[in-house]
Amino acid sequence: MCPGYVMVVWKRRDTVFLFTYILKGYMMLHLDRFLALAAVSLLVFTSACSEDDPVQVADPIEYRSESMAFGGGTMHAWERADADGNLLAVGVTFDEAVLDELPQDMAAVHIDFPGDVAVSPFTMMGFDWNPAGHEPGPIYGLPHFDVHFYVVSEQDLAAVTPGPDMTPVPAPFVPQDYVSGVDAVPNMGTHWIDTTASEFHGSTFDKTFIYGFYDGNLFFMEPMITLAYLETKPDVTIDIKQPQQFPMPGKMFPAQYRISHDAVAGTYTVELTGMKLQQ
Repeated sequence: MCPGYVMVVWKRRDTVFLFTYILKGYMMLHLDRFLALAAVSLLVFTSACSEDDPVQVADPIEYRSESMAFGGGTMHAWERADADGNLLAVGVTFDEAVLDELPQDMAAVHIDFPGDVAVSPFTMMGFDWNPAGHEPGPIYGLPHFDVHFYVVSEQDLAAVTPGPDMTPVPAPFVPQDYVSGVDAVPNMGTHWIDTTASEFHGSTFDKTFIYGFYDGNLFFMEPMITLAYLETKPDVTIDIKQPQQFPMPGKMFPAQYRISHDAVAGTYTVELTGMKLQQ
């Protein structure tokens, strides 16, 4: 519909009433002038609506955490929503300089999400640097980052008891091909791996996706990415294997994750995207 169409219609109706009831005689005496004016008006109206009018879409709203120092740079967590409050993505963005002065030992930071998007299940982001990798060494023994997107509180993490985590996870919450790593990691939970991931079938690990549970409950979702892969400055979006259902009705969970580099801003971003509402 042409902008102002309704207004134009009302103007024409007012004109018709006016000419009909007040200047009817003038119209009859000067019919040629009236028809000419009508023709010009129709031409202008048709020209104004000859092309489809662009649909105005509100820009997404991004809520950012405070920046935190890491390596030689800074990072911040963020959540992005549309004008209706639907979650579009959550992520962490960090300077290129973060990779320049990484600690020689393992290091980690937790950053709370702002919490401004009601349908987001994510509470905080955990950014873990593993300079010598971690178990299993033959697979994940390369320098890499674990980017945890938690759906629980700091108190829940503090209550994680290291060792075997034998509480069953309800089958609908476990994606196909994922199996438990059995042992819970303090302040994290138990890592579940995709047995069909390429690193278990002859390829060198560069990126993979982990689900985290503890005591039968979902604790986190986690892209793992090697330093060497980040240094290639990628821009990839990868599907996440989905369970039959997520455990939080009314919240929005990701169907994809993205790893990207912005050459103009000089930043890297790791994000969860393709959000779907859980019924």
